[in-house]
Amino acid sequence: MAGEKFPEPRIEKEQETTTGKEKNDTKIFCDPAFPESGPLPGFGQHPGFQKAFQEWQQQVKRGEIPEAVSLDSILSLGRVHLVPRDRYVEIIDSFGDKIATGSPDIAILPFSSYDLLADVYEDTFFKELLGQPFFRLGGISQLGYLVPPKPDNWKSDTAMIYPAPYFSHTRWAHSRLVAFLMEAILAKHDYTEQERLPVVLASAYHDIATPAGGDSVKRVDPAGLDEEENFEWALRHYGLAQRWSDEYGFDMEKAKGWVNGRELFGRVLDVVDRMAYTALDCYYVGSSRPCDVRSVGLKNPLTMDVWQDLKFNDGRSDFAFTDPDRLFHFLLFRAYEHKDLLTNPYSRAMDSLLQQLVKPLYDKGTITREQLLLGDDNWLNSVLQEHYPDKNVWCFIEPERLDWKKFDSLEELQTFCSGRKQAVDHVEYMKGFDTGLSIGAHSDAKIVPVRDLLKDEQVGELEEISRQTKGYYAYFTEE
Repeated sequence: MAGEKFPEPRIEKEQETTTGKEKNDTKIFCDPAFPESGPLPGFGQHPGFQKAFQEWQQQVKRGEIPEAVSLDSILSLGRVHLVPRDRYVEIIDSFGDKIATGSPDIAILPFSSYDLLADVYEDTFFKELLGQPFFRLGGISQLGYLVPPKPDNWKSDTAMIYPAPYFSHTRWAHSRLVAFLMEAILAKHDYTEQERLPVVLASAYHDIATPAGGDSVKRVDPAGLDEEENFEWALRHYGLAQRWSDEYGFDMEKAKGWVNGRELFGRVLDVVDRMAYTALDCYYVGSSRPCDVRSVGLKNPLTMDVWQDLKFNDGRSDFAFTDPDRLFHFLLFRAYEHKDLLTNPYSRAMDSLLQQLVKPLYDKGTITREQLLLGDDNWLNSVLQEHYPDKNVWCFIEPERLDWKKFDSLEELQTFCSGRKQAVDHVEYMKGFDTGLSIGAHSDAKIVPVRDLLKDEQVGELEEISRQTKGYYAYFTEE
């Protein structure tokens, strides 16, 4: 329930770095389920939770069982209830049954004051999150073959091996959180149910056409496997488009625009999408081992309350954030997620592997676009096992099989690749990331880019992190 303990994070034992390039004779299996050095107290939790939880435990030991809280007594916004994270709460539904931790009803929002809860089994609208199309997303990893950043002082003759996937959260968990946040935000600003529901549906299903294997496989055919472009195809395939039109006034053309970030609700969805993946990704990355994401999360434990700062203007033609400082900390959190994980060459060294294995089968028609848009990771792994029986990539990720080098220009990259005896495994260009400094913030009666309200050093920090990630990268094996 709210403030619940997440799975204990794994913190790697750090060893001193040896000099010189040595062969990785020793391999360490990095399993997030079994931390070597114990849990990281408080990471992702509300600052007040630990003390309140200990008091709850003492009450139980004295035989003073705290009374459960009824769902109806909890603050709600539209069809979503806000469950406080500053204490341990047991909640009972309208039938008197306890709502279990880990239930599909509850969307955990780390680094915030509230989790979000909707009765997906009884609510006639949120039952749309129980169907097979939505549950398919539970079989697609949110982060694929990405792994945590390598510890700074790890011994060079010891390689790390990770389970595939290392991070356990899925597109389903992400999409549910996006839907719950969108419902809460729109209800808070007095949008009617008739106005909200089509937007919430589009938000919940915005990733419905994510291919099996996620972003790595999407690079096999960027146009044909793009989730935004296939959004309409997927909804019509599952028979949802017409039914939603009849039941909720769902307009496919408007929804396609929202999913592609157009118009007011599309811009809100883009921001809410960023909030949801930043909160979950940063929790799991920061829990894994020391990194900048961890430091920022510990220093600013309520960063994700930024969703409560989103406010529409009087004419509902635009929106902006009321707390520029908290918006900055959210943008900083997201920036370090890119630096530590999404654009970290070590973390993403093997992320192209699925692309390399799937592409020949896709080009021959052995695997089709429709199969990828309807299947999940387990289905894809079974197909790859059949065609590549000598590989074990569906069990383990070994990022240190590849080394990498960064270049500032394409010419430098090409010179390096042409001068090698052995072929480079793959290359990629990272263009940096959107710092978010153009997102609006309220200033008196106006909306201005948050850049205009931040200190120069704050703007500079975000821009520098983006600059550091920009460049050409070559991944290769040592000759």
